[in-house]
Amino acid sequence: MRKRIYEIVERADTNDRPSQIYDVFMIIVIFLSLVPLAFKRDTPFLTVVDKTAVMIFIVDYILRWITADYRLNCFSPIAFIRYPFTFMAIIDLLSILPSLTVVNDAFKVLRVVRMLRAMRVLRIFKGLRYSKNLLIISEVMRKSKKSLASVAFLAFGYILISALVIYNLYH
Repeated sequence: MRKRIYEIVERADTNDRPSQIYDVFMIIVIFLSLVPLAFKRDTPFLTVVDKTAVMIFIVDYILRWITADYRLNCFSPIAFIRYPFTFMAIIDLLSILPSLTVVNDAFKVLRVVRMLRAMRVLRIFKGLRYSKNLLIISEVMRKSKKSLASVAFLAFGYILISALVIYNLYH
């Protein structure tokens, strides 16, 4: 049973229909979970969208955790201890935590809520595991990071200079 759950929650095989459906469903949930971030105020509808998405992300996280031994190819209890420290598990956790009311109430005292709410944007990185195209793009980015860093530096410089020119023209 756990092996089948692992096969479904991992990236879809071309012949595995339930896994493909799960992947498409999760991509839709990821993008819907970003909708509330586009609005300054919370409405009841946006709150329901956010809470529903978080509940789905929690179930996904738990399913991945209980099948960690298959994912890490380590069939011992150590796999379940190591899994929460993997890169994607950390991304999953960081995308869930900011929306939990208990966490938000605890951090209101520390005035960190705005930063935590902004971390909900990390949900987009959850999509990396569901799309083969995004995996290809991430592989290309990893292989050519020096070239991309140069282009990013030039783009940042261009944006900075343009912003300064516009700011000085209209201020």
